Amino acid sequence: MLRTLAIAGYRSLRELIVPLGQLNVITGANGSGKSSVYRSLHLLAETARGGVITSLAREGGLQSTLWAGPER
Repeated sequence: MLRTLAIAGYRSLRELIVPLGQLNVITGANGSGKSSVYRSLHLLAETARGGVITSLAREGGLQSTLWAGPER
């Protein structure tokens, strides 16, 4: 089981470290990064299954996953 989620430089997330429990609920305003957290977990799962290349291609390539700066 994952105990901590750490994401840095992924999509809208500059740096995020979250301790995890058995059940975790992510809430927040529109544009706060909830979908980026979900997508990062999906990418991690695909990497563990050996499907990182396909998953990155679905995201639009490696460049589209990198942090693009604060939302304007």
